[in-house]
Amino acid sequence: MIVDASAVVAALGSAKIARTFRGSELAAPDLLISETLNVFWKLRRARQATPDRSVVLALLDSIRIVPSGNHAARAAQLADELDHPVYDCLYLAVAEAEADVLITADARFVTRIKDRSLRKRVRILS
Repeated sequence: MIVDASAVVAALGSAKIARTFRGSELAAPDLLISETLNVFWKLRRARQATPDRSVVLALLDSIRIVPSGNHAARAAQLADELDHPVYDCLYLAVAEAEADVLITADARFVTRIKDRSLRKRVRILS
């Protein structure tokens, strides 16, 4: 499974969602690390509860990181086609290249994907 930052954040906030990842090989483009850490930085700045940094880092360490460079051209193409930011499309490009499924909590992104061949590559967390 390819996971995006929204899925990682959701998993760290919900034991139920975290269970959906147990026993699965997770992968993501290298963007995941900075994007996820930035979410928790923003939450801490807003004085909201966050998991301990060691928990976040341990989860990130368990995810196979894929270099973004190999998928940049396809991500840019998808961004143009979907009229959606490249950073989200990078996760989809990796899922497509690896013939895998992107797990996301980003409903807005999912609604942008109309093409059936792409849509089958995405699952929304609920």
